[in-house]
Amino acid sequence: MDNKNEIRINQNASRGLTFLFSLLPGGGHLYLGLMRRGVQLMTLFFACIFLVADILGLPEIGVPLCIITFFYSLFDAQHANKAIRRGEGVRDADIVSMKGDSLNGYHYGIIAILLGFFFLFDRLETVISKLMPFGLYHTIQRSFTPLIIIGVGIYLLWKSKKTPDNEGSAQGPLEDTSTDT
Repeated sequence: MDNKNEIRINQNASRGLTFLFSLLPGGGHLYLGLMRRGVQLMTLFFACIFLVADILGLPEIGVPLCIITFFYSLFDAQHANKAIRRGEGVRDADIVSMKGDSLNGYHYGIIAILLGFFFLFDRLETVISKLMPFGLYHTIQRSFTPLIIIGVGIYLLWKSKKTPDNEGSAQGPLEDTSTDT
């Protein structure tokens, strides 16, 4: 796999063109031959714009993610170009590796339920806004995203605190049963 990636790397990439193409997140990586990384960065950038900021109506999350993605892509392409020019091996690796902490059905279920409530709340806006005062409805509507972020943070803290205890207690009984047999 590394041989294929090294063959596709643009060894003669210009610093100026890399910078110019990097103004579109992922473009500099594509120019350098880092196709996987470039497509992932470009997909992330446009997903932040269209999916998060526009369709879901969460610009308070989408805009910062777009800015972070833009600058990360810009600097990462420049660093990759410098490494290629120095003759170092550059791998076309994923942006985020999910091998150890992959999402499972439980996580997808939580995401689906939260998105479902969000879309339901959005679709029933006219009915709900007639049943409650505008100020209360607007407060609930604007509080949805921060409450989700707080909930995810609490879940991650709870999970990180629970994980070391579970690993130690899970290994104890396994060791005891193996010595009894």
